Amino acid sequence: MSKKATIYSGLFWLFTYDSIETHSRYKESPMQTETTLTSKEVLDERYKITTKVTIVGAVVNFILAVFKIIIGTIGHSHALIVDGIHSFSDLLSDGLVVFAAKQGNQTPDDDHPYGHARIETAFAAVLGGILIAVGVGIVIDALERLTSGNIVKPESMTIWVALLSVLSKEILYRYTLVHADRLNSPILKANAWHHRSDAISSIVVLVGIAGSMSGIPYLDAAAAVIVSMMIAKIGWEIAKESIEQLVDKGLDPKKVKFISDHIAEIPGVRHMHMLRTRQMGAEALLDVHVEVAPQLSVSEGHRISDEVSKELTKEFPDITQVLVHIDPEDDEEDSTCSNLPMRNEILADLEQFWVDIEQSKLIEDVVLHYLYGRVSVQIIMPLSILSTAEDSAALTQQFYDSVKQLNYIDKLELLYR
Repeated sequence: MSKKATIYSGLFWLFTYDSIETHSRYKESPMQTETTLTSKEVLDERYKITTKVTIVGAVVNFILAVFKIIIGTIGHSHALIVDGIHSFSDLLSDGLVVFAAKQGNQTPDDDHPYGHARIETAFAAVLGGILIAVGVGIVIDALERLTSGNIVKPESMTIWVALLSVLSKEILYRYTLVHADRLNSPILKANAWHHRSDAISSIVVLVGIAGSMSGIPYLDAAAAVIVSMMIAKIGWEIAKESIEQLVDKGLDPKKVKFISDHIAEIPGVRHMHMLRTRQMGAEALLDVHVEVAPQLSVSEGHRISDEVSKELTKEFPDITQVLVHIDPEDDEEDSTCSNLPMRNEILADLEQFWVDIEQSKLIEDVVLHYLYGRVSVQIIMPLSILSTAEDSAALTQQFYDSVKQLNYIDKLELLYR
C-alpha cells in the first residue's frame, strides 16, 4: 500500500475510533433540564434551541448537497454525486426533527396528561431506522461498484469537496450533540448521529477518491462496507434505546440505586420498596412505596411523602414527577390487610357489641389501625368520665371483652381528652 493510501486509511480508522468512543459517552451522559423556569418556559426554550440547531444543520446540508453534485459531475466522481443526493435526503430528517420538537414540546392536555415528550422519542426511533437504511444503502452501492467494474478515476478537485464535507458534518455533529446533551433530547441526539454518519459516508468518498488516485481502485468499496456496518450499528442502538423508552424500560440501574439510597436517608422513612422508574423524553418519572411508623397520622405520612418528592426532584433535576405511596408496613409481597372489613362495617360490628356499655354513648371518635392482618382500635372519650385510674383500666377491659369475639380485632385502647 502506498504512503498516501496509508495516511488516508489512518484517517479513516482514527475517525472510526473517535466515533465509537464518543457514542459511548453519549450513552453515559447525565440528564440535564432547566429547573428555574416554569414548565411552559422550559418547553418553549427546548423548542427554540432544537429548531435553531436543526435549521443550522439544514442550511449546511443544502450547501453541501449543491457543491457535491456540481463538483461530482464536473470531476467525474459518481461517489460524490451519490453523497450529494444523500445530503439532500438529510433535509427530510431535519424536517422530521423540527416537526417532532414542535409536537413533543406541547404542554400536557386532557388527552395527554403526561405531556407529549414521547413524540420526540418515537421520531428518534424513526431516525435510528433511517441510519440503518443509510448503512444498508452504502453496502449495496459499494457491492454494485465492485461487481460492475465501472471505476472512473476522479479529478483532484473532488477530494477537496469530500474533505470539506467531512469537516462540516463533524462540526455539525459536535454542535448538535452539545445541545442534545444540554436538553437531554433523544431526537437531537439521533440527528447528531445522523450528521456523524454523513461525515463517515463522506470519508468513504474521500478514501475512495484517494484510493483511485493512488492506484487502489477498490479501496473505497472495502471502506464503505466497514463504515456502513458501523452506521447501521449506531442506528440500531438509537432505535433500540428509543423503543425501550416507549415500552417504559426503567432508568439505568446505577441511577436507580442512587435514588433508592437517597430515599432511605430522608427523615421519617423506615424502608422503601417497589421503586419503579421510566423515561418520558427528557424527563424521568417514578413511583415508590415508602414505609413509615405504623401509627402516624395521615397528615404526617403525607408530609413525609411531600419531602420524598421534594428531595428527589431537587437532587435529580430530570425527575419531574414522583408518586409516593405511604405504607404502615411492608406490603411488597402481599397486602395483609386488603381483605379486612372497611371502617363502616367495623363500626357497625363494634356498636352492636357495645350496646350494653353505658359509656359507649360518650365516645367522641374511633381510630382504626390496619396492621399485620388485623385491626387495632383506639377509642377517644372525654376525660371527665373518669374518677380514678382504676376506672380507666376496668372500662378498657369491659370494652375489650365485649368485642373479643371479632377475630379481626388485635387490641383495643381507650384514650381520654
